Amino acid sequence: MLCLLGPAALHSDGQLRPLNLRPKALALLVRLALVEGSQDRDVLAELLFPDAANPRESLRWHLSQLRAGLPLHLDSDRRTVALTTSTDVARFRVGADRILRGDYEDAAAILGLYRGDLCSGLRVAASADFDNWLYVQEDELRRILRRATLAHARAEIAEGCAGEVIPSLRRLTDIDPFLEDGHLLLIEALEMDSRRDEARYAYDRYQRIVRNELNGQPRAELAHRYEGVRPPGRALPVDQLIPLETITIHVVDWPGGDPPIVAIHGSTGHAYSYTAIGERLDSAVRLIAADLRGHGFSDKPPSGYGLDEHVRDVCELIDTLGLEKPILLGTSLGGAVATFTAQAIGDRISGLVLIDAVVGDRRLVERSSYAVQQLELRLQERFTDFDDYRQWWGTLPDDATWRRWLDRSLRMEVAPLPDGRLRPRSVRDALVSEWAWLERNNALDALDDVTVPVLIVHADGPFHGAPYLDDASLQAQLDAPRDSRLFVEHGRNHGDIIYRPSDEFIHTLKHFASQVKAKALADESASEGKVSVN
Repeated sequence: MLCLLGPAALHSDGQLRPLNLRPKALALLVRLALVEGSQDRDVLAELLFPDAANPRESLRWHLSQLRAGLPLHLDSDRRTVALTTSTDVARFRVGADRILRGDYEDAAAILGLYRGDLCSGLRVAASADFDNWLYVQEDELRRILRRATLAHARAEIAEGCAGEVIPSLRRLTDIDPFLEDGHLLLIEALEMDSRRDEARYAYDRYQRIVRNELNGQPRAELAHRYEGVRPPGRALPVDQLIPLETITIHVVDWPGGDPPIVAIHGSTGHAYSYTAIGERLDSAVRLIAADLRGHGFSDKPPSGYGLDEHVRDVCELIDTLGLEKPILLGTSLGGAVATFTAQAIGDRISGLVLIDAVVGDRRLVERSSYAVQQLELRLQERFTDFDDYRQWWGTLPDDATWRRWLDRSLRMEVAPLPDGRLRPRSVRDALVSEWAWLERNNALDALDDVTVPVLIVHADGPFHGAPYLDDASLQAQLDAPRDSRLFVEHGRNHGDIIYRPSDEFIHTLKHFASQVKAKALADESASEGKVSVN
């Protein structure tokens, strides 16, 4: 069996034999092993050898090296090449699917296949398309590991078999150290298995990560048990992967009162970008921020990144979470997603908040889409470590509180690559497809169909020389819906409006939530009265 989870190796006769291959040869092997069927030689050559004088000749040479060095059978002709072999990746995928369906018979062995991330240590100079493909494969396998490990752990702990899941939980917390649920379950399993010293060590590691790297507080009940005190400040928000019909969506949930706010980020954004707003709402209002497909920790399918797919995902997410009359909130391009969603589901929501939203005529969309090129370049950046990324991001706010919240958001914004470097989590296909779709569809017409109250939020600070929304676009947004009101974030710009929300904005958002809640209750009461009279 070809083993690609962790350092590449061959498994034979119960032993792992490391593969000693050049980076390009290993990259070629990974592509052949993980893509089913025959692959076009010209495509492979351009993916892996874009800078070679003769890409096809480079491909031919590396194929000959694979044939000579490995006991694998390559089927090839002048146009195509294919590799059929068993891999730990395929076995892991099939086994994890059984775990997620509730079959835990060989769960420990299946999860044990994940020795590390896909092709750990591989650093290869190939095309941007290959780089993106490899990242998407690695990202998906991490997500599968997370879901399957947590599902198995919860089931076994519920049955009193905690010892079974300790190795897989240790592995998960090593691979995904910022996943709080992994730490909490590991501590619970160790306690249940009467391994008190190990549980204390696991708690100590957990609280250090939460306090020092995520700038939060450990869960109060655990802190009281291990430290004898309940820590001041808020615990981390709830971090979940929510399976929908065709994809899995990642959400970050700051608990609070009703009506809940469902927040939708902008281009190349992510759910944790709403950290400052979620923290500052301070349990007054529940905030649920979602990673759109192709972004953050959510699935990254090969295609399907138009706003119509985003709208379907948001609608399905609301149904899956059982949210009653939520408020939709969208920032920048996420404002367009929120607007089309509001149009699609009508009075199933109670309000709409648009923060510097790309909702306007074609002129606004074209004026705003200059960001696409800049964001494309941003997605190509690679960073040696988190400090490198933090420095690249720019000067952090002077206020220590803002710095802590922004720091947490930035940590969740980048993903590890096989060679240990970091990259932004979003994928280029999502960025390009979202803007192309928006250029063909009029979000202002959709806003005209919205019947619920709408809060328009505008940052008047300069962003690349001028406020993101001009006066005409802002007025058009105010005129389109039946019930709208305006809040201006003075001194904030489009880039930092959600990272440093003012006291006035948070107060306005809370007040808007209370207003739409009262209106929804009044409408419901009036509707019941009509039914009673009839």
